[in-house]
Amino acid sequence: MYFDPGTGSLIIQLLLAAVASIGAFFAIFKNRIKRLFKKEGKDKKKEEKQNEKK
Repeated sequence: MYFDPGTGSLIIQLLLAAVASIGAFFAIFKNRIKRLFKKEGKDKKKEEKQNEKK
């Protein structure tokens, strides 16, 4: 089977795009999980400060 340079280049671009997409997906997913847990901590601290003021 013969691949001309254009086909080889296309395959390489597809592989690089797939790796970049997967990396971006996991980075966004990780940040959403972190943000979820950070919000809970901030909400608890705000409630504690409000209870101290009363």
